[in-house]
Amino acid sequence: PPAHAEAVLVQIEELARLNQIIDELLFLSRAEAKAIPFDLKPHDPARFLEIFAQDAQALAEHTGRSFTCRHEGQGRVAFEEKWLRQVLLNVLTNALNVSPVGGAIALTSSLDRGVWRVSVEDEGPGLTPDQRRRIFERFVRFNTPANGDRGSGLGLTISKSIVDLHGGRIFADPATGPQGLKVTFEIPAIGPAPRLAA
Repeated sequence: PPAHAEAVLVQIEELARLNQIIDELLFLSRAEAKAIPFDLKPHDPARFLEIFAQDAQALAEHTGRSFTCRHEGQGRVAFEEKWLRQVLLNVLTNALNVSPVGGAIALTSSLDRGVWRVSVEDEGPGLTPDQRRRIFERFVRFNTPANGDRGSGLGLTISKSIVDLHGGRIFADPATGPQGLKVTFEIPAIGPAPRLAA
């Protein structure tokens, strides 16, 4: 019967969500034990972001927001493309969830003085200093609308683990606009080749 079918669908959705949480917790356990294989290879951040921006723009437009991406600087950075893409998707999803319809998400990237710095800014309500300190803890969620993505509260914790494994750091600041949040991660860039002694 339709009523039973609907109840089964709800249960299937909940089971899928529980499975996702279990997978995420297993990832965090493996990350803490440094048991995740990382294939760090030199990449051009500009090219990496160009590919990511295409998908991000489509996702933003689908949810009624806009997305812009800007990169400055030249050089190469050693990172695992799959995992850093996951970091950006986690941060972008949070930004889309808290930004109002018609709002703008801005990604800025710079490669300068041996550091690759990427920031994602939203136009949501922002967070207090205490909330910004706690945002990367497990199961912590702030300002998620009732009709927004029902995440597990582990996305930013996973992002921190991935950035940590790249030898970098991730943090949150107030956005540069009148309101909103800016999440930034920094990863060491590949330095110039050492000079050989004469």
